[in-house]
Amino acid sequence: MANYFRRLPNLDYPSLLKDRESNTDFVQTKNLFRRAKIREDLFANFMQFDKYQIIGDERPDNVAEKVYGNNNLDWVVLMSNNIIDINNEWPLSQYQLNTFLNNKYTPQELVSIHHYETLELRDNKNQLILPAGLVVDEDFNLEYLSGGQVKSTNSLVDGRPIKAVTFYDHENSLNDEKRNINVLKEEFLGLFLKDFKKIMKYDKSSQYVNRKLKRTENPRIK
Repeated sequence: MANYFRRLPNLDYPSLLKDRESNTDFVQTKNLFRRAKIREDLFANFMQFDKYQIIGDERPDNVAEKVYGNNNLDWVVLMSNNIIDINNEWPLSQYQLNTFLNNKYTPQELVSIHHYETLELRDNKNQLILPAGLVVDEDFNLEYLSGGQVKSTNSLVDGRPIKAVTFYDHENSLNDEKRNINVLKEEFLGLFLKDFKKIMKYDKSSQYVNRKLKRTENPRIK
């Protein structure tokens, strides 16, 4: 991420240091509030992004090394998914996940039922009757037409098409969903870096010093 912070513009901020020489002293710092965000609708553009599944304990720098051959572009991987809080928005390693679960739940809670989900159900012509993954009640029942007859999921020989999902299963599923990310295609990387550099520059305003620096208001000299 150091590569990202170097690309941020600067701020002249009133010094809060005890050893400042006067109330007019400023300290130059990075403008952490300056942030670019990729529009959500662009993620559906297959021309610019590829789908990527995070494997094992891969970190953003590992993904950047694999995709771009440069682990310093980890921030591009994060920006390509609008990830701000890596601790909560990036998948946990198995060790981290186990630690999280042990701190959040008791052993009894982990194996108790969180919710029920549907299993895929098709008729004898392989037509989809019920998709998998819908959250339903324990007593869920579906009546459907098959072969000109009304049938019920309660009368299925192999049992109703639902499964119990424990708290452990649920948390694992949430963590696994985070493994599916977007990665900017390498051929668009140069354009992305160029646009990012342009966006990070300041426009002229009352605080403008130059394209890479602006000075904030100093309340001490009012």
